[in-house]
Amino acid sequence: MQKKKLVILFLVTSLIWIFGSNYLVQQFVPSSFRFVIERLKEALYVVVSCGFFYSLIKKSEELTTSKEEENRLSTLINTMVDFVNFKDGKGRWIKANEFGLRLFQLENVDYRGKRDSELAQYTEFYSDALRYCEKSDEETWNNRKITRVEEVVPLPDGTVKTFDTIKVPLFNDDGSRQGLVIIGRDITTLRQAEEQLRRTEKLSVVGELSASVAHEIRNPLTSLKGFVQLLQKDDTQHQTYYQIMLDELNRINHIVGELLLLAKPQHLRFEKANIEKILLDVISLLGTEASMYNIRINYHSSEKEVWSECEPNQLKQLFINVIKNAIEASSAGNTVEIFLQKAESDRVIISIKDNGEGISDELLERLGEPFYSSKEKGTGLGLTVSFKIVESHHGTIHFDSEPKEGTTVIIGLPIKNNVLAEQK
Repeated sequence: MQKKKLVILFLVTSLIWIFGSNYLVQQFVPSSFRFVIERLKEALYVVVSCGFFYSLIKKSEELTTSKEEENRLSTLINTMVDFVNFKDGKGRWIKANEFGLRLFQLENVDYRGKRDSELAQYTEFYSDALRYCEKSDEETWNNRKITRVEEVVPLPDGTVKTFDTIKVPLFNDDGSRQGLVIIGRDITTLRQAEEQLRRTEKLSVVGELSASVAHEIRNPLTSLKGFVQLLQKDDTQHQTYYQIMLDELNRINHIVGELLLLAKPQHLRFEKANIEKILLDVISLLGTEASMYNIRINYHSSEKEVWSECEPNQLKQLFINVIKNAIEASSAGNTVEIFLQKAESDRVIISIKDNGEGISDELLERLGEPFYSSKEKGTGLGLTVSFKIVESHHGTIHFDSEPKEGTTVIIGLPIKNNVLAEQK
């Protein structure tokens, strides 16, 4: 459109010059000088035209060079796996890479020249995040120095990404704002690896502690339990106290058993077992405890028999831990639902659902950590053991919970697992 305007302008100007100058020559220049003046007029026209075209070509080359540099810059930042954004001194977007546009759902938006608060209207999910970015930019301007902050960005699928965000403010010589460069590096995988390492180190410490003290605790524990039972037979007056002591000793013994399971390395030899039979055995075992709390356990299966190569005793321990947690989380009159089904042809899915109080986001993030529990007398070792059993079976375990609405635990196990595995 700009080129067309320039051509029209040149044609109009040329016509005005030709006809206008010819008229003036005819009217005011003597006939003896007309030939010379007309040649000079034509020469001047050629010189001016050449100057105009030279300027136009030079400008075009500069624009081409600028466009090529812009394309190279676009190619460079679009190949980056980081979020890159350039803003002017008023916080308006100048250039953003494709990763950043996809991240904030702005792929098809003409973002140039718009502030974060203006772009917020194009993406409902990230509207608050964009408005926060504008406030954060203002803080960077006011600090007048490079800022670095770790930001957590939610994703539409419910997960989050963690970014190490660096903001570099640029100023003119007079101190006014010139621009802002923002680079956000995705460190989600790094943080997950650090969290996994932290859990592994904590589990290792628990294992070392367990190996050194568990056996030493169990020996005197057995003696104490025996003496309490003898006293209970001879003293009918304090039966309540003796029963409390026995219950607490049994609880200590259970904790020691879980510590031993975490401490000692085990060689697992998988065998083909009926998952449904293991589940039904566990439901029968915990049925009495559920009845005491007036809680029903309903079992549903889409298959008559579901077989998997596993270590049956460990799976039984896993199901006991998870179903018992569901019972303890439920209120009187509630129901614990258990579902067993095949997923495609290579996996078994077991879902345990309760209608209890649910699990907070803070606790969900720390599930499986030793000695971290929401129960008054809980140690957190039950879920730690459960996570380790699932890991040794090359399976998955996922907790889906909403406060006041209940929790669903989804366990995925491979059907074929016929290898000799070593539990680390």
